[in-house]
Amino acid sequence: MDLYDHVYTYLHETWDPIGVKAFGENGEYASYTDDIVLMIIRKVSINQLANHLQKLVEETMGLECYPRNFHVETAYYLLVLRGK
Repeated sequence: MDLYDHVYTYLHETWDPIGVKAFGENGEYASYTDDIVLMIIRKVSINQLANHLQKLVEETMGLECYPRNFHVETAYYLLVLRGK
């Protein structure tokens, strides 16, 4: 599995802030995957990636119910993928 596939799978299977996995939806987070993969390749900081994820959830999806930890933990995991 390449980096894109790892990121997409993680976003869909684990991150999933709007709960599309429960409805069998596939492809909902595909539009975010390219930017996140580029950020990982560019070796952004955990804080930069967490900020990006938080912006996606709050501004793009219109949700404000997720604590900062949610975004930081996701960013950490995604940045670990860089080494795979």
